[in-house]
Amino acid sequence: MTSLDAADLSALRVLSATYAAAVDDRDAAAVGALFVPDGVLVVPEPPAHLDSRVSHVGRAAVVAALGTLAGTLATTHVVAGARYLPASTGARGRVRGIAHHLLPGREGPSDVVWFLHYDDEYARTDEGWAFTRRAVTIDWIERHRVSVTGTDGEGTGG
Repeated sequence: MTSLDAADLSALRVLSATYAAAVDDRDAAAVGALFVPDGVLVVPEPPAHLDSRVSHVGRAAVVAALGTLAGTLATTHVVAGARYLPASTGARGRVRGIAHHLLPGREGPSDVVWFLHYDDEYARTDEGWAFTRRAVTIDWIERHRVSVTGTDGEGTGG
């Protein structure tokens, strides 16, 4: 492929945003569906995070990988910027983001914030663009004690 047109760029941005929303919604099946059948998700391995990575190959493995979020109270993924380029097999991209992980704790919840980037490879399928490979790299981590507000406006944590 020699170029990406405006429709391709828009579809790739939507793919990145859909991934973030599906992770936050804990919809592992929807995340898996964003990958080609033999797609690969490469993620940091806790607790090493910055030094160790695990590859999950195939949609079922991608879905299973989302099980690591079970210990979080909530997540919020923000896509902060992206660059997409044509590649011989479709497209490739680097997507920067911030991922908040609300974790329970004895002294109240904390927010573990990953400043990260994804190195992606994409293929155009009959259904549209899909990930063939998505590799997560954590650039740095911040931790903050937080107060959680319930729907009634009263603080419930902290």
